Amino acid sequence: MKVRPALPTQPPLRVPGPSSSGARGRRPGPGGGGRAEPGPAAARVVTSLSVAERTARVLLIEANLCPEPSGIRVPVHSLKPLDCEEQGKLVRRASSAYGHSSVTWCLSLVAHYREGLARGSFRGSFLEYYAADASHPIRTAVHGGAPDLHLRFPKVNYADLEDSEDEREGQGQDHAAPGRQGLHQRLLPDRRRAARDTANQKLVDFIVKTNGADAHLRDIVQGRKPSRWLTAFLQADRYLLCVETYLEDEDQLYTVATHLERVYEQTERPMLPLLGVDKVRLVLEVLLPEAMICSIAALEGLDYHGAEEEYLRGPPVHCREKALFDRRVLKERRKRATAARAPGSAPPGPAP
Repeated sequence: MKVRPALPTQPPLRVPGPSSSGARGRRPGPGGGGRAEPGPAAARVVTSLSVAERTARVLLIEANLCPEPSGIRVPVHSLKPLDCEEQGKLVRRASSAYGHSSVTWCLSLVAHYREGLARGSFRGSFLEYYAADASHPIRTAVHGGAPDLHLRFPKVNYADLEDSEDEREGQGQDHAAPGRQGLHQRLLPDRRRAARDTANQKLVDFIVKTNGADAHLRDIVQGRKPSRWLTAFLQADRYLLCVETYLEDEDQLYTVATHLERVYEQTERPMLPLLGVDKVRLVLEVLLPEAMICSIAALEGLDYHGAEEEYLRGPPVHCREKALFDRRVLKERRKRATAARAPGSAPPGPAP
């Protein structure tokens, strides 16, 4: 894929680059995803092109151009070649927004890249050129070679823009089309979570409002009923780092935990091994699992072992939710890496 600087039809100056040569004359219609405009004028380079969605991914050309983000998604029809008829008008608009020096620097960078391709001194994409020594003479104008040159560039948080695109994609993919009420309608991840919280509220009400699990818990604390959770708790020689709570809502979990702690404190004659234990550990590792299993068995009509298996499986998390969670983790890591590479950022000092 070759670099082709271009300009969109919007007022700002855009300098998208690596698009395919076949896309130059193509004028696809609208659609293909939401747009996230960084500001009134921003030079940019195209990193990828989706013919099916009729969109392009673009990165803003700036002093610290980094190819790692996937870029901003824009409609292909909003892009024009850099040498279009409206170039003069678009350049003037961009100059009024970011200053003549900034626009001149971007155009000089593109011209220097084209000159290198024409002479055969450089072969590669625009991003490869920017990262190579071939662009050093132009980049020094920003990084200290010309201290009297004041350039302004738009500030864009690519991770936040990608999060917004994820939300729009989910809304477009998961809303059922009109007239298809008979088909299964997929729910957005946040709606699935809300549906699970609503269902779990019945378990919370059974435990807290109706005290449905109190007798079962007292029998366990007093030693009248066996409990694998209590046995594992008494035999454990270290604090568990992760406890399966089944409940995902923090308010629901806090309500249940507070009630279970009260049940333990009001239980008469508990087992001797429980007299000196950590109450927080006892609630989370013994009483909470037993209360949840008891409520699941009562509300879903299961026996104890069937309810225990349901509890151990945990809440039904959809694969899309897992994928979105993984993407958020990667974006957070990318944010930290970008912040660490930012000019003037000092490395984290040693912990006290």
